[in-house]
Amino acid sequence: MAGGYAFARFRFKGKNAIFIGLLLTRAVPGVALSLPLFIVMAKTGIIDTHFGLILVYVAMNVPFTIWLIDGFFRQIPPDLAEAAEIDGCTRWQAFWKVEFPVAKAGVASAGIFAFLTSWNEYALASQLTRSTFSKTMPVGLRDFTSEFTINWGGMCALAVLLIIPALILTFIVQKHLISGLTFGGVKG
Repeated sequence: MAGGYAFARFRFKGKNAIFIGLLLTRAVPGVALSLPLFIVMAKTGIIDTHFGLILVYVAMNVPFTIWLIDGFFRQIPPDLAEAAEIDGCTRWQAFWKVEFPVAKAGVASAGIFAFLTSWNEYALASQLTRSTFSKTMPVGLRDFTSEFTINWGGMCALAVLLIIPALILTFIVQKHLISGLTFGGVKG
């Protein structure tokens, strides 16, 4: 969130180059990075760990979420924060009391997108995990297959468990998600 806000509100040297550089990192598919990531993670000793997967998923999601949140904060007029500062708020208070509540829908949308992208990712997780301790649930689905048989009952049970957190999160933030997806779509 902070990165998107910084790009939307502040001027600093190299801002456009950094922003374009972040977006260019999304141009490379995650699968193309699986071998270099495997080598780096193996040399640092974080292969087959939750920490390693968290680092990879954060690195893969940060550019898109910064871009998305930047777009939401650009749609909020800076005059709102300036008016709050004139009324006695600090810059920090103006952000939390005025700008963040308006952009909450966009932040919720970006958070849901990042969570679902990481939760459902299969290709990188299958390359970077081996033990049952560190496998993600989509990779764990593969364990229900063998050379000649498929354990359909176990696979279906795990698939239901895989869907439950995504459904719960979506229902919790549903009103923010809908308003976040339609934010700025209607001209007043």
